[in-house]
Amino acid sequence: MTGSITRPHPPLPPPPAAPKKAPAWGGMKEGRALPAPNPANVRDLGPVDAAALRERVLAVSERTWSGEDALKENNFTVFHHTRHIVFRFTPGNRDPEDSYDNPAWHVWRPLLQPVMDAAIAPYGFADPAFPKAMLARLQAGQRIDLHRDGAGSNLRTHKIHVPLITNPGAFFLCGPNRHHLGYGRAWEVNNIAPHGGVNEGDADRIHFIFEVFDRAATEDAPGTATASAA
Repeated sequence: MTGSITRPHPPLPPPPAAPKKAPAWGGMKEGRALPAPNPANVRDLGPVDAAALRERVLAVSERTWSGEDALKENNFTVFHHTRHIVFRFTPGNRDPEDSYDNPAWHVWRPLLQPVMDAAIAPYGFADPAFPKAMLARLQAGQRIDLHRDGAGSNLRTHKIHVPLITNPGAFFLCGPNRHHLGYGRAWEVNNIAPHGGVNEGDADRIHFIFEVFDRAATEDAPGTATASAA
């Protein structure tokens, strides 16, 4: 199913925050990334061929899902019925310039990188960086509570969803609306506004989710005005 379906949904109470520890090591380090504009709700970035990635995801065992989920840094209360396989993340969710790779990244990258590159083509970034990348599996009949990703790296990156396994009852919630994110396309979502997800179908919903920013558009880049110089 493709396209975005918008329907009102009843408001949900904000969830409590859940602090999480950060890994002790990081990866890339560049100039400070500039704030990233967000779409009002969702933005259709166009078609993406994720067939090979989807087939690989379908072959992941329940044991692997449970084992990888137990190791994730983003173990927040709002994800009570969501399991993740985290490939890349930012320590403490702070700076997108400082990210780390989990071992799975190096195994999965040949399948992930072409999908990411195709999804971000509309941005025309000169030097794209991907500080976060993960699979998110929302259990059938469950939801991700409304919340805001309103701090740290979230303010300076674009959040992209690529649906791999979905159904007509799976929706991304944003403000008073909900949007079905169709398979075969990439979608930027507004993760600064109150948002969440719901899966009213009878099968689990799996999205490939990643963040991106342009290294060439940092405060330290030549010809880029900094906040102190404004």
